[in-house]
Amino acid sequence: DFKQKLKNGMTVGGRMELEGNNQTSTGYDESSMYVSGSFGKLQLGNNDPAASYVGSVKGVGPVGIVKSDARKWVGGTYQVIDNDNDLGMGDAQKITYFTPKMGSFSAAISYMPDKSDGTGNDTSETSGNSDGVSAMGKISGKMGSSKYSLAVGYSTVDASGTDNSGWNVGINVSAGKNTFTAFSNNEESGTTDNTDLGVAVMHKLSKTDTVSLQLGVAEKDAAGTGSDAETTVITAGYSKNLGGGVSFAGSVFNIETDNDSGTNVGDMGVVGGFKVKF
Repeated sequence: DFKQKLKNGMTVGGRMELEGNNQTSTGYDESSMYVSGSFGKLQLGNNDPAASYVGSVKGVGPVGIVKSDARKWVGGTYQVIDNDNDLGMGDAQKITYFTPKMGSFSAAISYMPDKSDGTGNDTSETSGNSDGVSAMGKISGKMGSSKYSLAVGYSTVDASGTDNSGWNVGINVSAGKNTFTAFSNNEESGTTDNTDLGVAVMHKLSKTDTVSLQLGVAEKDAAGTGSDAETTVITAGYSKNLGGGVSFAGSVFNIETDNDSGTNVGDMGVVGGFKVKF
């Protein structure tokens, strides 16, 4: 991440994500730049669509529910739990505008010309996703000592002549040592309907210790093709700040799959490790 404030009051910045231990040919994920000021923020490049900023669940520990982290520890075929409502737009090139906060309301809108991501020979202008539009609206504020936010997103894209669409919603409420977060996401792509749900509660035990509990469910309805699927993940997490930029985090999780095609998996695991910031 980088940014520079200019003499005229505007800020120019950007982000590039390089993948560690990555065996693909690209080696990078997102790369974008932005300019921001009193007018809001204009972002150009490979980054998430506007609806992805609706929000997710908050928790501690190395295993979460979004993107179904548990499947990286237990082999099998999974319906991935997702919250970003991108309809396959992912990190393709986009123009995204974020409005300044107007009282308790803020919004964002993005446009994706086609699925190009800057790698290889670009044939994406004639095939795949194109003309993608994504929007997000958010209300946030305070009620006494509590903080809250409610965000709603909508996306649509032309997938080789088929119009796909989706919506998502995110809720965040913080009161004292407790934080409650939840999201719901639905994407309709051709004859396939994907619905995802996640809820989480996080509690701060002390200045150094935090615990959380997360539940996520993903369902795929493939309209009578015999490939319906469902994944359920429950994970409990613990984090302890040991000082000096070092912390310990651990998770206990359970994952269950119900696939019309493929092998079903039901398993649990324990993951722990140390995180070092430098």
